[in-house]
Amino acid sequence: MRFNEIDNQSIVFNANYLIYADVGVTEYFRALGEGQPGVYFNQYGTDIRETHCEIDYHAPALLDELITIAARISRFERTSFTLHCGIFRGNERLTDIEISYAHIDGDSGQPTPLPGSFIAEVRRFESRMPVQD
Repeated sequence: MRFNEIDNQSIVFNANYLIYADVGVTEYFRALGEGQPGVYFNQYGTDIRETHCEIDYHAPALLDELITIAARISRFERTSFTLHCGIFRGNERLTDIEISYAHIDGDSGQPTPLPGSFIAEVRRFESRMPVQD
């Protein structure tokens, strides 16, 4: 943790966990081979928009600690998906973050079905299969 990310108690300020999760999302898409999420969906003429987020805090991260961000897609719906980020200090789970993304048409901004090739690529990548509604 960097000094500007903590509060007066040397504990990471709670809003920063969303920034860390965003790093996890970017690295997830990089691991899929496509870099940033927007770049990935641009090939389909679409994009994604965050629609919902839930955070469960289990333990605080402290100044100068090394953390690990683990991200995976946990659920597919017709026009959206949910990504789970776990943030860890060693083996200790600090937070669980669920982020829902709407898949939208690049021109209209309206929800549009997830590309089958994206779903197939994620299924090849994941060791635990995402739930599909």
